[in-house]
Amino acid sequence: MLAELLTIEGFCRFGSIVSPDEEISKLDSSAKNANQGTAFKLLKISQLQNSFGQLVPTPSVNIFRCFPQIHLQKKIVENSDNETITHEVRVLEKHPFSSQTFIPMGGSANEIAYLIVVANSDLSGEPDLTTLKAFICRGNQAVTYGAGVWHAPMIVVGTRSFMDFTVVIYELLDGNHPEKDCVERLYKNQEVVIEMSTINPV
Repeated sequence: MLAELLTIEGFCRFGSIVSPDEEISKLDSSAKNANQGTAFKLLKISQLQNSFGQLVPTPSVNIFRCFPQIHLQKKIVENSDNETITHEVRVLEKHPFSSQTFIPMGGSANEIAYLIVVANSDLSGEPDLTTLKAFICRGNQAVTYGAGVWHAPMIVVGTRSFMDFTVVIYELLDGNHPEKDCVERLYKNQEVVIEMSTINPV
């Protein structure tokens, strides 16, 4: 499967994103002056979900330091101007009751920094690989996986040795439900493979 550039419309089936360049280009009546006129405030850009019901989760802000998964990547040289990286996905996970927002720290709008892989559930709640999509993300784009959306661990690409993310999620922190909101499915060698160009899209 070929990865595509992350956009608000392209990702809407899986959750929502924070994409400053897209949002700023659409400034309209929803933009509010803030901080004595020194800023614009764009309202409700990305939606957080808490579906725990009677259980009371804690909104948590965590840090993930993510590393390139070199052992799962192969480089294909097509010509002197173009290379393609294939990335093997070994696991998909979902959080049935909470959205999960990944906010990259220190990334640039001109940098292709990470790759995400997502899928919706089939009727039995398992990953529906016919809905599998991959998105190339710029360093200033954040992504919110909707509750119950299957996703791979963050895939760091480019020249970085690691990338830090601030992660916002609802969690049960009473010690009695440590894995209640995390479900994983493992895949065999080469069962799920993503392709992406190493050339930064404009």
